[in-house]
Amino acid sequence: MPFWGRFKRREAPQVKGLGTHSSDSLSDGVGFSLQSFGLALLQQVSALTLNQNVFISPLSIFLALAMTENGAAGETKAAMRRVLALPIDASEESVNESAAKLLKSLKSQGEAELAIANALWVDVRSTVAPDFVRLCQKIYDATAQTLDFSQPLSATTVNDWVSEKTKGKIPDLVTPNGMKGLAAILTNAVYFKGKFCIPFPKNATQPKTFYLADGHEKMVPMMRIVGLSGSYRSGKKFEAAVLGYKDSGIALYMLLPAIGTSPGQILTEETVREILFARESCELNLSMPRFTLDFSAALRKSLTRMGMGIAFQYPGADFSALGSPLFFLGDVIHKTRLEVVEEGTVAAAATAVMMDLESPMLRRVETKTLVFNRPFAILLRDAVTGTMLFVGVVYEP
Repeated sequence: MPFWGRFKRREAPQVKGLGTHSSDSLSDGVGFSLQSFGLALLQQVSALTLNQNVFISPLSIFLALAMTENGAAGETKAAMRRVLALPIDASEESVNESAAKLLKSLKSQGEAELAIANALWVDVRSTVAPDFVRLCQKIYDATAQTLDFSQPLSATTVNDWVSEKTKGKIPDLVTPNGMKGLAAILTNAVYFKGKFCIPFPKNATQPKTFYLADGHEKMVPMMRIVGLSGSYRSGKKFEAAVLGYKDSGIALYMLLPAIGTSPGQILTEETVREILFARESCELNLSMPRFTLDFSAALRKSLTRMGMGIAFQYPGADFSALGSPLFFLGDVIHKTRLEVVEEGTVAAAATAVMMDLESPMLRRVETKTLVFNRPFAILLRDAVTGTMLFVGVVYEP
């Protein structure tokens, strides 16, 4: 779209094979914005949780906030646009059209499953502008329901929805006390399940040492596979392995930082561009942990540090387009789960926005070896649309 044209100079190159995407997919609308927002948010969250696991879904958080942004006005809307890396001068119609296009593109194909769901929950004592409700339903395919937030059963209803949409991986997102006094909640859920094109042999998994950032050691089940073709990547201060999923454009990127470099330091837009193509023809012998990771965070502080503080203030916030000048954001709650095993990957995320009221040349084949036995970064990305589904840093698998 024209108003994202200013970002074309940073566009990723077109790639053949694993990681291929159309040459303009990333810069075409919200795909580019989502990536910029996601990487910036990860840096902020990581700064608040030094040397700890962080795993977020930029897609889930972005969609929840983009849906909310339609109810903002004035400086509040401008601040949200800046943080979401959306052009401030873009019309709502253009942004929503791009969001709808992205959601349509991110559909499950074949064996890999990708599901995205949105919902709007409104307290019985509150009134939300009908136009906002219709927009959420039309553009984001959101369900809309009225609940009595003062009753514990309302939290159960929201959590049941989240659990259903994430196949039980995120069993709860909100609490009864957390919902009391709120005017509305906007939720998003993302669920992904894929089988590796080439699974790790189970009999090759053995206990191995993982070296923690604080100098301690931990035994972890280390998966191993040899002779992977086209999976090796390298760039400034990192090496990486790319694992594709059966019948899917989605790929898992495992990034191993150079000694002396932290996982968070290598998660940049430059790195994302570098990992899209193999710089050299080689086979990869890969060892990486089998692990499960659960993460949760209240994002108010991180989003405030990114420049969205006005949206959390009253007086100050302007969500008059929602139907009342008294609306402001109470918090943004985010939870994720990641499971990486020999056969493949399951990843799930849920976000709640709490609305308060007040072709390469053939070269000699060589062999590379990567062993993820120290803190690393991880990225789950859709190659067709360029969408960053999940991103994180793992200090202790």
